[in-house]
Amino acid sequence: MSSYEWITPEEVARIKKRNKTILYVSMPVATVVLTALVTMLLN
Repeated sequence: MSSYEWITPEEVARIKKRNKTILYVSMPVATVVLTALVTMLLN
């Protein structure tokens, strides 16, 4: 058995969808964190 497995197009689509979801979730979180840091630095 080879250790390398082919990634099917379905898996590629699932990974892309997951990455997009992670991106959409992380953007607001990153914005909130950056805003908090800037607020602390300015005070």
